Amino acid sequence: ALCTKNGGKDGLTGIASELLSLTGEQDTKEELGTNQLKTQVLEECPSGAENCASQNAARAGFQGVREVLVARPTTVVNGTDIYMLAGIYSRGVTAGTGESGKYELGILLAGGNVSDDKGGSGKRIYWNGIDALQSSLFETQNHSLEVLFGSGGSGVKLKDGTLVFPVEGRKKGTRRAKGTVSLIIYSSEVTKGWTLSKGMSDGGCSDPSVVEWEKDGKLIMMTACDDGRRRVYEIGDKEKSWTEALGTLSRVWGNPTENERGVGSGFITARIE
Repeated sequence: ALCTKNGGKDGLTGIASELLSLTGEQDTKEELGTNQLKTQVLEECPSGAENCASQNAARAGFQGVREVLVARPTTVVNGTDIYMLAGIYSRGVTAGTGESGKYELGILLAGGNVSDDKGGSGKRIYWNGIDALQSSLFETQNHSLEVLFGSGGSGVKLKDGTLVFPVEGRKKGTRRAKGTVSLIIYSSEVTKGWTLSKGMSDGGCSDPSVVEWEKDGKLIMMTACDDGRRRVYEIGDKEKSWTEALGTLSRVWGNPTENERGVGSGFITARIE
């Protein structure tokens, strides 16, 4: 969410969310109004406050942070706990001049939970435990990448409790589009850190989404590639075993008449008895 202050002259980044209670009586066509959303600002840190996006970005190595933009979120739910992974685009300050520098890329992980609204209006989602995971934290896990960033799409909680998020990376020494790859980070215990997969998609494939294939416990990832089609991968062990799923899902096309990329992927799962 983009919040404004000072008469709209300045902008702040926040997380906008609403808790939906499904009773079967809702009008599924009803639009979500902005006045219904609960927004928590990420960019400004009150004096002495902790766990703000800009503050944690500075801790993660973004020097002289002036502006933090958060984009392309994806979420995973574990009971009443909610985890959101998003891309951080942080603009620093050039030393000596005070001018805005170039954007640095990173990953924001926010934890939240469903609790009683302090305003007394039922339940809502409270976001806390916000942490910035700089791409350099994963350099020792995958030497072929120069940067990681948020991908959007959908993550998944596996049967064994592992949380899995799709992310995008860029290979070293490659052009931006052709060098973009899709991969995953995962954790069985969030407080103990995250692991980056050794396997990844082909170059030029972005906007990944992930689901668990119930039959054999494999992960299935769908990506949008720069040749206009979507590639689907089977991931056997979250690490090295990545195989294009030509048998499981033989052909998935987003727009076969035009070679375009950047259209988000998505999955809907169903059990057919």
